[in-house]
Amino acid sequence: MIALSVTIALSGSVMGSAYAMQDIVIENSPRSSYVPVSDAQASSDSMPDNPNAILPGTMSRNISDTSTMVSEKLVVTPEGDVQDIETGKSVTDSQLVGTQYRQPDPLTKTNGESFIPVSVSDVKSAVEQSSLENAATVRLAKFDSNEYGAHWGTYNGTKAFFDYKNNLFAQQARGVIDVSEWQHDIDWARAKADGVEGAIIRLGYGWGNNADAKAQRNINECKRLGIPFGIYWYSYAYDANCARSEGGDVVAKLRQMGVSPNDLKYPVYYDLEQWTWLGHATPTNPTVYSDIANAWYSALQSGGYKNLGVYSYTSYLQGPLNNANIYAKTRWVAQYGARMGFTAFGTNDRGWQYTSSGQINGISGSVDMNAFGSKMVNLEVKGEIEKEWRSTGAEKGALGYPVEAETSFPDGWKSQRFQNGDIWARGSDRSFVIKRSLRDSWDSHGGFSRLGAPVANEEDMGNGYWRQRCENGDVWTRSGAWSKYAVVRSLRDSFNKNGGYHALGGPVADEEDMGNGYWRQRCENGYIRVHI
Repeated sequence: MIALSVTIALSGSVMGSAYAMQDIVIENSPRSSYVPVSDAQASSDSMPDNPNAILPGTMSRNISDTSTMVSEKLVVTPEGDVQDIETGKSVTDSQLVGTQYRQPDPLTKTNGESFIPVSVSDVKSAVEQSSLENAATVRLAKFDSNEYGAHWGTYNGTKAFFDYKNNLFAQQARGVIDVSEWQHDIDWARAKADGVEGAIIRLGYGWGNNADAKAQRNINECKRLGIPFGIYWYSYAYDANCARSEGGDVVAKLRQMGVSPNDLKYPVYYDLEQWTWLGHATPTNPTVYSDIANAWYSALQSGGYKNLGVYSYTSYLQGPLNNANIYAKTRWVAQYGARMGFTAFGTNDRGWQYTSSGQINGISGSVDMNAFGSKMVNLEVKGEIEKEWRSTGAEKGALGYPVEAETSFPDGWKSQRFQNGDIWARGSDRSFVIKRSLRDSWDSHGGFSRLGAPVANEEDMGNGYWRQRCENGDVWTRSGAWSKYAVVRSLRDSFNKNGGYHALGGPVADEEDMGNGYWRQRCENGYIRVHI
């Protein structure tokens, strides 16, 4: 391996804090008076993306950075093995990992709590940061704001849900919970009186398994009380044949429970997540997932159920599910943050699962809370941004419809967010586009405040790598892989001076603080290092 070392003196830091937490009290306020808060407003003891999951006190050295945390205590390796976070030992309990021929209940790993999978490397960074921070976790009551400032309000005289910067997610919105047997016997009358306006009920998971133990009761109660409901089904499919089997199970169980298509006010959702199952591996190719989704849809449609959707979480949609066909089907997304990072929604019938820590009368313990509604709002596209948008084909082109109003930034920059990318413009001679994965990489690495505006359009670097140059650094992604990196400031200078992509290949990690003023960035064929 080539090791390159370059010393460069800087007046500023190479990177900002990965988790700049702060202590804050959340209030449910109307849009006109809501005060925006930080994107990373959670307890310093919280797991990234999971504000009510606690960071591990200890972590075995046998746990690889490439593994993924799937609960507060368990990780899964890229090979699909489940390990205990503290001991590093493999987990063999069939209730957690299943058997060769039977899938486990996915909620067993978390005792019924929802958990968004997160990379071990991000967790390690948060553990390091937590020693510098100390704040209290905010608990929710009823349909209030989430821990990061996403909140309820009104828009055009209707109930609405907004992100922390008051960007509209949905108007004509309803507070909806999603439930399973892990919520036990729900007192649905009390829940309805406490503000529940809809429910998404787990029907089951995988294929060849029993239905969720409380599905029939939950369906009957929602029918009796007039609570609008939909269904979700957790997938263990690794190919299209498995998906057809899952779809057949869904149809059979819906009919068995007396659920006709007309009973469903919300869709039947196909829950696509990174799963763990002994002896089997989660798909990683978006094309495979597209075939899986099509096969499941076909089985449901053949059974007469046409109101369908895909559910997942933002990081998985930006990785293994990064496929136009799946994006077109996605109607419900989990993200426990300040804003909804997935922007390829249609304008109608969209759902944001914004927290897993809701407290509702009639339900023991926590429950997931969601905002469901439409985003029928007219957004003007004008000036140089409009010219660039129309040059890409406008709403029928690669960028799709606008999803946010134009925003002004320092140094004369203006930007507008569209379904599949952002357009940036300064004056009449500079306009650039950041599309999908590169935009996600830009967002996740500090956005304008850290990287500045783009100074070129995306570049195909070869071997699946794509790069977008910005004022203060470059963002990278790799097609077909769940990888997003930034090479910033002096590290970018070193990368370019020492052969760039031709000599070093693409980045394979974000920058690392090596101590004593040294920073390192690992690449395919070597690494770059600077001292500040």
